[in-house]
Amino acid sequence: MVGVVGRAIPPQRKRVIDAIHLREPDRVPVGLWGTLEGYQHLRQGLGMHYNKDALGYRTGSTTWTTDTAFEIDIAEKLDLDFLRISMGPPGGSPGFRPIKFEEVPFDMGIPPPDIPINVDEWGVVRKWTPHENGGYYEMIGYPLFHATSAPLEEGLKELEAFPWPDPWDEACWADSPIPGMTLREYCRYVREETPFALMGQAGRGGLFEQAKYMVGYAKIFSDFVEAPEFLEAMLTKLVDLEIEFHKAMIDQCGEYLDWIRVSPEDLASEKTAFLSLNMFQRQLLPHYKRSIQAAKEYYLRKNPEGRIQFHSCGAIAEPFMRGLIECGVDGYDSLPPKVARHSNPAAKKRQLGKEMFFYGGIDVQETLPWGKPDDVRAEVRARIWEMGHGGGYLLSSSHRLEHDVPIENTLAMIEEAHEYGVYPLPAVPPPGADTGEGYVPWSPRNK
Repeated sequence: MVGVVGRAIPPQRKRVIDAIHLREPDRVPVGLWGTLEGYQHLRQGLGMHYNKDALGYRTGSTTWTTDTAFEIDIAEKLDLDFLRISMGPPGGSPGFRPIKFEEVPFDMGIPPPDIPINVDEWGVVRKWTPHENGGYYEMIGYPLFHATSAPLEEGLKELEAFPWPDPWDEACWADSPIPGMTLREYCRYVREETPFALMGQAGRGGLFEQAKYMVGYAKIFSDFVEAPEFLEAMLTKLVDLEIEFHKAMIDQCGEYLDWIRVSPEDLASEKTAFLSLNMFQRQLLPHYKRSIQAAKEYYLRKNPEGRIQFHSCGAIAEPFMRGLIECGVDGYDSLPPKVARHSNPAAKKRQLGKEMFFYGGIDVQETLPWGKPDDVRAEVRARIWEMGHGGGYLLSSSHRLEHDVPIENTLAMIEEAHEYGVYPLPAVPPPGADTGEGYVPWSPRNK
């Protein structure tokens, strides 16, 4: 293992720091993230030891699927530049606990499932939905679904009495990807004994995203109109928790984190935002501002050079992005390329590349799982040309690597980034790059 010598910054970490500070590094930084099954598949394909029990890995997310931190040995083997680490869930990994149907403390409105069900730390009930190489936890029970439909006073009482997760539960930082190490010990080890940069994530479900999980996808959108007072109270509570989750992580290891990813959100489909710009600015943005500014202020006390990254899938148009920048966001992931052109990666770089860094960009919907290695290489060249000039780009998949991504495609992505992503980058666009010709910007009428 290549460690840190004296006060010298290893090249891997330096190129990441340069990128997130909008400077051109020596090479575009590269990192990976994935689901448990995707990680098992990758390790197996590389001939590395892996845990055949997916739940034997430490996890850090209980959203739709289950993330795991890619371990140091795979970052060394693949010559990556950064690692990701999440706090564990209150109660400890994996965050899902078996529950009997009759023990669920609310009416799910469905007959008893014929398979085991689980509950996460937020009280959201899920069932295991298998696929050809694993599965995911599908949400089937939303704990505040009835509260949002009740008379306001009754709903607010239910909100107040709800058993919210404890951000200060010591189980959140008691373990790490290295057995026997706490989260703090692991982060210190990465900083002092490895060459890699480190991104941390504390929150678990976001604000708008977690609100969806609490009341249900079918209900959340009507709540913006039909139950705005309840929605405001719930988002306020979620921000309170989000701030505490961030403080807990920063207290444990903030000085060892090069940047922080705030809780992931999904604000849009592939075509347009889920909310109008007015609703976003009026009903969501103030909550993001309070959450992000509190986290950033607290974090910068530990790491004055730290940066804040925000995630959303979908076509997030420029006015929405500028609102996030005003909240204190420094970077954005995960750059899905199959969205409407007004919000694709190249558009974001043209619009915002002097104000924020970008992470992701290599398509997990088609190119990585279904393309050939040459297709992957071509997309890597296009994305680096679109995003890399002037710095500010960290290359990765546009979402988690899943079990269906061939090993050779993952390797092609990394190898091409190492070869093509050396600065100074080519001035001539490669085939397939979006040069901006014929671009039509987003407007409320042109979605």
